[in-house]
Amino acid sequence: MSVMSGTRVQAEYPSERQTNGNAKGPARSEDTNLQLRHIQPSVLSPLTATANPEDGTSENPEEPPAPLYETYVLSCLAEYVGMTLFIVIISLVTGHFSAAGPNWLIGVALTNGFAIVSLVVAIGPVSGAHLNPAVTMVITLSGGFQPILVIPYVMAQLTGSITGAYFTKAILPNTTYALCHGGANSVGPGMTAGGAILCEVLITAFLVLIILMSGVDSEYKNQPLPPLAIGMAVVVGIMCGGPFSGGSMNPARAFGPAVASGVWDHHYVWWVGPLLGGLVSAGIYRTLMASQDRRLLSKMLARSRRAGNRGAAAA
Repeated sequence: MSVMSGTRVQAEYPSERQTNGNAKGPARSEDTNLQLRHIQPSVLSPLTATANPEDGTSENPEEPPAPLYETYVLSCLAEYVGMTLFIVIISLVTGHFSAAGPNWLIGVALTNGFAIVSLVVAIGPVSGAHLNPAVTMVITLSGGFQPILVIPYVMAQLTGSITGAYFTKAILPNTTYALCHGGANSVGPGMTAGGAILCEVLITAFLVLIILMSGVDSEYKNQPLPPLAIGMAVVVGIMCGGPFSGGSMNPARAFGPAVASGVWDHHYVWWVGPLLGGLVSAGIYRTLMASQDRRLLSKMLARSRRAGNRGAAAA
């Protein structure tokens, strides 16, 4: 059973109990609300695998609170392990294709995409499979993640990236490692730092918007294909941006290989670009594209209408 289907099964139970008790009217409302609730990580869709964003507990009084170990420790460990594996995979494939010839981009892009699909499916139910500080930041700003977990998640992602990079250094022959700089990102020939940053902003905004709409938004996250959509967005981003900015879209992906290889040229590009791109997509999402419960424009219009109604009633 998929993570998404697990969430739907949870949402059906209150409806059945109320039907058996001959309750009418409220059953449908409670059933609808439960589909939007954050309960325990093991039954959530990827990217929003946390408890109640306010206090770490379930909103349903019949649900026990999510254990602290699952909510905080286990989720960070999952991010660390997932990031370690991701860096090993992409660094090894970068080393292989760098030595193989000019057609390296397709192989690297597809491997990145398949790795993301696999990791979202594998660790998504535990941590949400952010695997990217920009994604963690944006999901938090979009109201889908606990702010208290942002720093532990980012630290887990960065340390996992360093661990994976040193595993890669231990595996690859010295000549291959030197040729690909251990998988470290690099700006394309003739590119300025500003052009590379702009490229990272745009491809990261594209990726994060796909993540928000397919894996976070309450109206769409129960669809069965978020991991595939996210993986394909990674492939597209690398195919478009790889020759120009390195196609990182992820500060943690750039950080570990830079530490292990000592290649820090233009490293700020892969922090500034993805974080700005994430902010752009978060603004678009919260203003225009989010479901009604998260769309800021809808909330502002609703408040304006309520204020107008109160003014008319007072008059």
